[in-house]
Amino acid sequence: MGIARKIKHFKNTYIGTRLYGVKHYNWWIETDNEGWFARFISHRFSEKEARQFSLVSVFGKRQTFWFNRKEKKIFYTGENVKRYPEYLDHALPYTVLSMGFDYLDHPKYIRFPLWIAYLFDGTETLEELHHKVEVINKAHYAKTDFASLIARHEGDTGLRKELYQAINSIAPISCAGSFLHNDDRLWKDFNNQKIDYLRQFQFSICPENSNSYGYVTEKVFEAFKARTVPIYWGSNNQVEVGLVNQDAILFWKQGDNNLKVLETINDLYTHPKHYDDFIAQSPLLPDLADYVFDTYQKVENHLRRLL
Repeated sequence: MGIARKIKHFKNTYIGTRLYGVKHYNWWIETDNEGWFARFISHRFSEKEARQFSLVSVFGKRQTFWFNRKEKKIFYTGENVKRYPEYLDHALPYTVLSMGFDYLDHPKYIRFPLWIAYLFDGTETLEELHHKVEVINKAHYAKTDFASLIARHEGDTGLRKELYQAINSIAPISCAGSFLHNDDRLWKDFNNQKIDYLRQFQFSICPENSNSYGYVTEKVFEAFKARTVPIYWGSNNQVEVGLVNQDAILFWKQGDNNLKVLETINDLYTHPKHYDDFIAQSPLLPDLADYVFDTYQKVENHLRRLL
């Protein structure tokens, strides 16, 4: 590890980085949604109240909880903690609140999946959330390309290469990320605006990087927002049941016989009427807005009790 990286690592773990007035440790810095939770807090609390809290994630040593103990530390992971064994307990012994994908029954834990931060801005009323869900469900975009696969690497399981090889036999897949890169348009034509880029595709190949029930990230929801058909693997192939229309997703089974899925993709690709009927389904169910609003309230109420 170079000197510059060591300094950054030390600062991230022991000193922290302040975003929107809230200190962050072990956080994913330099991503589009890095400050979402800080904005969520600052929208609901005064500056003096907000500064009492700090946010901690998995990208650094657990020792961060042993410093600056006067801060009310909130743990959040947008990652599968099974890939970060140090945080398998969601740091519950050291935090005032822990949030993540898992379904845990603990007074200091609230399930808060990352996709919420990619669909919503955290300030909405219940009525506004319902409106945003309706807008996503009713959106329609002209399709000019077959399928996209955006990834930085092959992943832990080799699944992305499996998907690429199988689906590319139907028609060429556009890869705008580092993995199997063959398309520069995401940056050149769309200024790295992923949703705008995805809107031109019939299908979005969007598997998770690991499989664990409840671990549903932004990937499938970005496909919904772009109104493209997601080809998905993850969360035991169950995507937020009761909140998401499972029939609006094509589920891939790694290492299994996926002939039926491939036949469906080919049918939708070669028969525009079939594709139009499939994409006309509403992917988001009405209860999703209520679930998100209830989650907002749970977090706010929990933090208020700590002040």
